[in-house]
Amino acid sequence: MKTIMVCDDDRSIVESLEIYLQQEGYNVIKAYDGVQALNLMKQNDVHLIIMDVMMPELDGFSAVREIRKTSSTPVLM
Repeated sequence: MKTIMVCDDDRSIVESLEIYLQQEGYNVIKAYDGVQALNLMKQNDVHLIIMDVMMPELDGFSAVREIRKTSSTPVLM
């Protein structure tokens, strides 16, 4: 099963995407800021990242720059 990480500080968006993606057969990992996304990337084998740009703690662009240091996982922003 493919794993998609959804990262957004708006919890309703994350929950909605989780419902749709799970119905299509994907495993969904949820993150609510860039820092949490980085930590989850270290712990999980993620096949796709859906990342918001404007978030607290660490914005989406900065999070992706950090992720790119160790991973080439595709990112939708």
